[in-house]
Amino acid sequence: MGAKTERNGRNDLPIADSQMDNIFLRWWGCGAFDARFGDINIAFDPYLFNQNLADAEPIYDYIFISHEHFDHCHPVTLQKLCRGERFKKLFVNLGCMTPALPIAEKYGDAAFERDLPITKHVPADKVQVLYPKHLNESQGTSRAFQGSDTLDLGDIQVETIESGENQTPNLPTNGYLITHIKKNVSILHTGDLHEPYPALINLQGKVDFLIHMKLGLGAGLAPRLIELIELIQPHYVIPTHYRTDRKSDPIPVGHWPPNVTDEMAFIESMRTIIGDRTHLLPFTAGIEYEVEMPEKQVIWKWEWFNTWDVPPWRE
Repeated sequence: MGAKTERNGRNDLPIADSQMDNIFLRWWGCGAFDARFGDINIAFDPYLFNQNLADAEPIYDYIFISHEHFDHCHPVTLQKLCRGERFKKLFVNLGCMTPALPIAEKYGDAAFERDLPITKHVPADKVQVLYPKHLNESQGTSRAFQGSDTLDLGDIQVETIESGENQTPNLPTNGYLITHIKKNVSILHTGDLHEPYPALINLQGKVDFLIHMKLGLGAGLAPRLIELIELIQPHYVIPTHYRTDRKSDPIPVGHWPPNVTDEMAFIESMRTIIGDRTHLLPFTAGIEYEVEMPEKQVIWKWEWFNTWDVPPWRE
């Protein structure tokens, strides 16, 4: 979430917005994800540490926060990104402004009383609360929220879905469907969605890239993931919200989310559940991927490289 870059092997080279016919996607670890469309840059739940945080620059037009937990609404990161001439608005769920009471440090670093409302850290005129348009009926069938219509931001449109992390009927959490009209490409960030629900069928045929968190993973939960995919029918699914023991992982050791013991096995377990219903895209956290447009195909770039100057067996 720093300077505009294009991957060129192991080098990151600056690229001008005007040159960006393709789009660029990056998973930053946990639920943090960004998209650079060229004319508009967006980020979901930014959550940065160490050098990534130090180097972070305000390159985003819009930032979307799914809910108030510290690994999704991260004040230190937002202070770095929600400023400058380019930045326009931080969109949040109601909990980022009025967290559920009683306030408790449930996750150790989730100091709601200290960190919220988020207007302690971001100017109030740059923050806007959004409510879900598509609701989970298990939270109540008679609910309706003002300000839940599709949001028109010029070249992009925003539809908000109800997510589900520790929410209450009157304090919903959000997922966001962002559609770039001119480029005809869309990204659904589900937030910490725990269960599918019938209203998600309204997104069917609208989603190119579904940013998946943890729904349907665990013993006996696979039918939930299958139902989600069958309701929405996304073209691609990008698994996120896990950590590896890779040294390059953007989330430091000891921070949320948990590690997976075997990343390849984790991805293949999801692929087995999903089958041929969609295509799974195994992104590596911290790597920016170029997506060829209008085909919407990820360009998988890699190269061989040595980890030594002089091979140790020749010393």
